[in-house]
Amino acid sequence: MKPATASLARLLSRTWSCTAFATPELSAYAAPVIDKETRDGVVLLSQIALLFLALAATLAACFGLGAGYTYTYSMLTVLALHIRISSTRVSDLRAQYLLAMLLLIVCGSALVLLAHRSGQLNAVLLLSVGVLIMLVPVVPWGLREALLTTVAIYAVFTISTMFGRGHFAPRDLWLLQCMMLVAALITLVLVARALALRKHDLTMRFHLEQAKRELANLADRDHLTGAWNRRHVEREFDLLLAGHQARATECYFGLFDIDRFKAINDTLGHSRGDAVLRAVKAAFDSACGDSAYLARLGGDEFALLMSGPDVRERIGRALAAVHLYMDEPMPREFRPTASLGLVRLPEHGRFGFDHAYKLADHLLYEVKRAGGNAVRCNPGTQVCA
Repeated sequence: MKPATASLARLLSRTWSCTAFATPELSAYAAPVIDKETRDGVVLLSQIALLFLALAATLAACFGLGAGYTYTYSMLTVLALHIRISSTRVSDLRAQYLLAMLLLIVCGSALVLLAHRSGQLNAVLLLSVGVLIMLVPVVPWGLREALLTTVAIYAVFTISTMFGRGHFAPRDLWLLQCMMLVAALITLVLVARALALRKHDLTMRFHLEQAKRELANLADRDHLTGAWNRRHVEREFDLLLAGHQARATECYFGLFDIDRFKAINDTLGHSRGDAVLRAVKAAFDSACGDSAYLARLGGDEFALLMSGPDVRERIGRALAAVHLYMDEPMPREFRPTASLGLVRLPEHGRFGFDHAYKLADHLLYEVKRAGGNAVRCNPGTQVCA
């Protein structure tokens, strides 16, 4: 395939449908934008048609073109007004396309009937035909819909004037054909160009927003373990708690750190300490899944937010499995254990991060003073009864 032909084929494939994109994710992102732009386009089309048709009706009355001209353009003005109102109440994309096609094709058919009745293709009719076709690019549809509409308008005028060619001068018929073909070609090129630019813009916006989300996610993640960081958990704490309260599920906030972590770093090296921290994240992901919201606050200190029954048992399974996720086995005397303070959060009302942190931190240090490797809950929690 020659380069020019290949380029044309790619352009046609990209612009044939306004809803077809490279990936389903991109299509889902673009769908609401295309719906809104199409509705705005149909509104604009009907407004332009309304103004032009009202002006044509006025000119027909002022210059004495006949009652038929005035009546036809007046009725088409009413139709444009109806399409304008209907376009704001229709949400389906195809329905919007049909409204635009209806306005253009009905206007074309009415102009044909008017030409047959008057027996001539005067300047007002020729101007109306050109404007009618040139209005097609106002609606941001695909090349498929634009081509269908343009061909329908062209066919209506061509077939009707062929059957009634005895009523029209040959020069007028050739002038009409030239005007329609040139206007149709310009229209289709404009539609294809506009759609290609719109798709490129939507694709760039999609990738930009995706990159922003990824950067925001990276900014809220601990670079070593992949767990959330302190800034994120402080910002999202109220929202997460409200979600658990709305679902009426028991919710717990805990603080824990690794026992003898400094000794692990000093004796085995910081790389082994880092491996312990990564293993903590992997163990909680495996044992608790989506029910655990784990954040590394700094050093070997972690915070967690968990919901549901058997919270203490699930935390125990996760902590007991940390050594299984190490890159290489740890000496038995350095097998990682943890001390944890756990607070049951209220089922109603506000309970801020700072308050939860103070309570859990107090319990954590009680565990540390008692020798570590244990879980202590605030008094009265059902989970630790």
